[in-house]
Amino acid sequence: MSITIHAYRFAKELQKPLKELYDEHKDLIFMVPSQDDKRLLLEMLSVEGLAAGFPTVWRWGDLYGGLADVLRRLGIKTPLKRQLDPPDHWLVVRHLVRNALESSSHIRQAIPAIGQSGFIETIGTQLHELIGEDISREDLAYALSCKAGKDNGSCDGQCRNLTKPTGFLCHIYGQYLSYLDKNELADSALIPILARNLLQIRKLAEYLRRHAFVLVGFMSFMRSQYEFLRALNELDIAIDIYKPDPAMGDNFYDVEQQFAKEATINSISTQNEPVRSHLIACGDSRQELETCARNIWFEIQKDRISFEDIAVEIPASYQRILEDVFSVYRIPWASNVGKPLNETFSWDLLMRLKAIKDEDWPFLSVLRFLSDPTLGFNLTEQQLMSLKEDMPSGISQWAAWLKQNNLKDLLEIFRACDTFFNVVRTGISAEKLFERLFKLLDDMKLQERIRRFAADLAPDEVLFEVSKFIEAIEKKALFLKESLPKLGPAQRDILFESEAWEYLRRFAEETRLLPPKRPLNSITLYVDSSPVLASHSLYILVNATSEKWPGKIAESPLLNDQARMTIHENIGLAGIHLPLRHERRQQLEALFRRRLCTATDMTWITCSAVDVQGRPKKISPFLENALNDRLCKEDGRTERPLSRLLPKEEAYLRGAEVPQDKFSRPRKKPIVRTDPRYEGYLSDIDTWIQCPALYAYKSIFNLYPPADVGFNPQICGMMLHRLWQRAWEKRSAHENINLLRCVEELWEETVKSTYPQLLDNERMRRHYDRLYGQARRMAVVQEEILKNLKGVSILSKSEVTLTPLNIDKVSFAGRADRIDHIEGNGQIIWDYKTGSSNSYENALQLAAYALALMKEGKHVAASLYLCHENSTCIGHGSSASKDFVRKLVPKDYAGNFKIKREHLDEAANRAEGHLIEWAKDLSSGSFEPHYDKACKECQYKGFCRRNEIEREETEDNGN
Repeated sequence: MSITIHAYRFAKELQKPLKELYDEHKDLIFMVPSQDDKRLLLEMLSVEGLAAGFPTVWRWGDLYGGLADVLRRLGIKTPLKRQLDPPDHWLVVRHLVRNALESSSHIRQAIPAIGQSGFIETIGTQLHELIGEDISREDLAYALSCKAGKDNGSCDGQCRNLTKPTGFLCHIYGQYLSYLDKNELADSALIPILARNLLQIRKLAEYLRRHAFVLVGFMSFMRSQYEFLRALNELDIAIDIYKPDPAMGDNFYDVEQQFAKEATINSISTQNEPVRSHLIACGDSRQELETCARNIWFEIQKDRISFEDIAVEIPASYQRILEDVFSVYRIPWASNVGKPLNETFSWDLLMRLKAIKDEDWPFLSVLRFLSDPTLGFNLTEQQLMSLKEDMPSGISQWAAWLKQNNLKDLLEIFRACDTFFNVVRTGISAEKLFERLFKLLDDMKLQERIRRFAADLAPDEVLFEVSKFIEAIEKKALFLKESLPKLGPAQRDILFESEAWEYLRRFAEETRLLPPKRPLNSITLYVDSSPVLASHSLYILVNATSEKWPGKIAESPLLNDQARMTIHENIGLAGIHLPLRHERRQQLEALFRRRLCTATDMTWITCSAVDVQGRPKKISPFLENALNDRLCKEDGRTERPLSRLLPKEEAYLRGAEVPQDKFSRPRKKPIVRTDPRYEGYLSDIDTWIQCPALYAYKSIFNLYPPADVGFNPQICGMMLHRLWQRAWEKRSAHENINLLRCVEELWEETVKSTYPQLLDNERMRRHYDRLYGQARRMAVVQEEILKNLKGVSILSKSEVTLTPLNIDKVSFAGRADRIDHIEGNGQIIWDYKTGSSNSYENALQLAAYALALMKEGKHVAASLYLCHENSTCIGHGSSASKDFVRKLVPKDYAGNFKIKREHLDEAANRAEGHLIEWAKDLSSGSFEPHYDKACKECQYKGFCRRNEIEREETEDNGN
């Protein structure tokens, strides 16, 4: 028998020879790189269901188990080693590294990389690579010039080179191999070596001689895989290798060079024409995907292709953007893999709870957790109001509040969460970690919440994800507890908090849900990589930039290129080859070229000018090389910079896009429409002047954002109005008492009756003290003003309802906080404000009140705002009473009294002009927004689209 290598360019070229081979020889063992390739191979062979003679299709990871099954069918029992999954591999490597660090106190200082968070993963990758090259510990030590290597036959536990990167790696490598052997475990890279050992069993060798191995989609093999294939060849077992041809010449080390002596090489490619490629260059990642989406639709509309003929490959970081873009453009898609657990609702919930615990149960974060409608806690309005008043923080305060409000279920959940996070913080084993997490999910009663909807999970993806998340945690907990063989000492190690969360994170990243059911006629989505056997009419390779292809190829901190060269040059290790940096770059280029040949008709290659952080990006140099080598040819180019975010003078997709020329036509401001109204409130005049649309949102539609938790300015305003009304009543009833004393005597009683939270909640105490100080200062200022009116007859009235002011069938009502009737000088209108006087420099509320009184023939001497924040009185005086108004200014508080230069008569006339225009708006039910500086802080700016319209007007003007 011999080895035959069949080189091909396009995956579609495989269907005919593989189908013919399978139809002629049913006793074949196929090997493919991935699970997806299994499915695609069965499609090529036209095998469906569970028909008799179902072909054997293995991956390298299935090889040892598959051969062990054959032995069992032959009546030979063989011990089956437990293969480490990535999280457990990390756990074992972490155990060995920690043991090594405990043996020497100088390692951390000598090898700084050990302190980095990704070190365990780095050394784990190196171990895979060394095992894949089938290097023994002694050979590695000898190659690295370690005197304790081959000369002594073995390495003892007191390695003298632990403080050297290569020595440390060599030590961990030996310990890792010993650990796997002792605990009957297998690394994924060890599978070919274990399988090769099974070939020594005579009955298995005889069985395999009646079969042939067909390896599809492999460019090259690790040495352990290569030696397994050589062992098959020595047993006279036929081997056919179907290898993608990246057209890189003899400089690329691939399977043809590996089997140059043993193999016969032929080409099955029938198409040597370059691949047609279309480059799409855009401004950023979202525009990149939007341009792909619109171009896909244009291709669909030509009726030359359907969605199921298209595949898109994206980096994982693009997935959420793509889902959003394809949703907007209504493009059906299906992913080749299911969602990982760390992207599910349950993982997000766990991370939210961890953040809450880390911050010691802060009020706002916990309130958001309780308000999540998915969790269905459903607090009553009364309970929510109690929460806003008490604002508990910290687990003890929350426990007390929950107990006080008889929320026993929630109290148990809070205690269960706090207990779980405390246990993890103090240290926990891997086995107990999953047991505790499953118990937490059970205590949170997520299962019970799901069962209410379990009759049909299909409509709600979140419920399905939660159910599968809990199932995965339970399976892992049982697997760690009951499976044989055990993981060994690593399973019993106590993981510190950060290590426990790292282990959980790796499990959540590696464990995936089943992919959702594929919609009919949908695009295939590949994330990060695509199957070797994939073939599509149109293949779209997204983010073909230099940062991805080849990306940053860094040297390992433990086995750099110099150390690798040392191993290569060792005569005793002939055949061992650890890839150097330039060779890893070549491997990536070969993978890039293989993707270019996935399409049967056209490949789109997309890139963006900047990444998500605004850093510039360049097209991959691999594309230029492929063009120069005639592997592909450029067949068109689409360039859409960010300045062309909207289609301009070109076709556009109605329903998903708005053309720039249409959007740039003269635009009217979005006018708020209501039914005609014939009444208004004078107190709203300043809001209407600022923006009629703002007035409509607030006063007509009552659209207010949710009240902030804690201090409530509206209740505060009501409290101060109540305080001054009672204070003036008391002062009028007692001649020998001043206003300050009235405030001091009435303050606490008024607070209790109007805003008791200021007294009951310790967090509100600062507001209580602030407001009390402001009220006392305002009392002093008013008392000083009153002294200037000594001997003058004054009649004071609080909460005075004004006679309605009728303008063009619209009636404007108003109510003044206080009006003083001054004998011989007319009236003074007073209005209390909680804010600063700066906010009322241009206010016309009291001018409108004065206008209403003037229309009745009454003389108004002044209208004044009493502003608590800076204890200032500001307002207008009439031209006829300017001398009287000047006398009001208190001598000792002249800086707290400001009379505007504009007379009250003029302000009233201005107010009347605005009222006339306001009346027109009310009677027509039409309120147009005013765009000014105030829009920047406006909470309703999304409604009136100011930013959107003004930005486009700026672009139209060429700015």
